[in-house]
Amino acid sequence: MIAMACFATADGFIKLMSQTISGGQVMFFMGIGGALVLFILCRAQRTPIMSSVFLSKPVIVRNMSQVVGAVSIFTALALAPLSTVAAILQAVPLMITLSAALFLKETVGPRRWAAVILGFIGVMIIIRPTTEGLDPALLLALLGAVALSVRDLFARFVPKTVSTALLSFYAFGVTGLAGVVLALVTEGFRPVSGAIAWQSLVMIGFAVSGYFCVTTAMRIGEASAVSPFRYTRLPFAVLVGFILFSESPDAATLLGSVLIIGSGLYVMVREAQISQQPPAA
Repeated sequence: MIAMACFATADGFIKLMSQTISGGQVMFFMGIGGALVLFILCRAQRTPIMSSVFLSKPVIVRNMSQVVGAVSIFTALALAPLSTVAAILQAVPLMITLSAALFLKETVGPRRWAAVILGFIGVMIIIRPTTEGLDPALLLALLGAVALSVRDLFARFVPKTVSTALLSFYAFGVTGLAGVVLALVTEGFRPVSGAIAWQSLVMIGFAVSGYFCVTTAMRIGEASAVSPFRYTRLPFAVLVGFILFSESPDAATLLGSVLIIGSGLYVMVREAQISQQPPAA
């Protein structure tokens, strides 16, 4: 829950800064600032930065997913309401369940499949496809949700001996590099005012805190137990959106959110019931 509050606040500052500078420049500030904080933490923990774990398959997949997710979500936040983007991101736990069934061969019964489908109907209600097509900003938010689910799923394949600080350092580092590329191919780098400087510091502080909390939670807890707490991101995002931008979610966003969250909670309950059943003789 702390992670979700931090992420919602960081998202608000990303959107706020994107009104003045490019999304790539905001990504660069977050990536480099977060990497610097985590570099200091790794040094304090005597954790070597140069490690062969960086080239291991789980870390490579996590970092690639982090880049795709960051580019997609940063761009979506600049173009769409904060609460709408946050509502789409609520589908991440359902996507983790879907990914586990497709790629990890975990057993998912018909009722959980029905819940996952209902949750994705909720996503489509939020995206609201029309005869003219789909809103590119909301499609980017959906792509970001897919990337985040892959990133978090692969956290469980990283050896427990690898520190969370090191994993987070790698993720923020590649985010900063991706931000440079995105800025150069879009609007470039603009002069930084005092307001942007302090907003960057606040954004970095909340982003690092949230990333550290959620990575630790995914590594030490069961995915089915940790994932439902992601749903607290939406009310935090609605509050931040109202305070910073006077936004309020519309009826379609609220209806879609109810379907997504209700489906996710049902999946959580079913997984808990199944895990408590005695093994077959």
